[in-house]
Amino acid sequence: MTRDARLARLSRDHHHALTLALRIQRELPAAEPRDTAALLRDVLRYWDEALTPHLGVEARVLLPLLAAREEGGLALAGRAQGAQRELQDLAAEVRGANVATRTGILARFGAALAAYIRWEERDLMEWAQAHLDDAGLDGVASAVAAALPAQAVPCPVPHLA
Repeated sequence: MTRDARLARLSRDHHHALTLALRIQRELPAAEPRDTAALLRDVLRYWDEALTPHLGVEARVLLPLLAAREEGGLALAGRAQGAQRELQDLAAEVRGANVATRTGILARFGAALAAYIRWEERDLMEWAQAHLDDAGLDGVASAVAAALPAQAVPCPVPHLA
């Protein structure tokens, strides 16, 4: 299904977040310590600049609209809240990671982020688009416009050795 224009900005964020998750999965296994440190910095910067504001808009606006629609929306909103808490906890672990633990934590964060974004695009966003009325979708679009930059924050590019 083509994404409704009022949800398209969130989907563009999802694309960049998935790119970051795939970057983690690709680079991390063979990364030297300095490459891992650079990746860690990129992940934390992207978390602060893009993911935290994005998740905040979803939690404040989109998820309550879904939860009010009991015919499936409540379950989707609950699952999204749980996944967002897991990502927040993992981001805090990434932030506090030492050299000995950062690879494993980054790997877990990347896997959780990829799984959440894929599920959100396939299930939650499709359901929201099909079940929210125009007033709800307009409210999401207004909140996104007020809280996020006009253009999605791009995934940080890989560092070349």
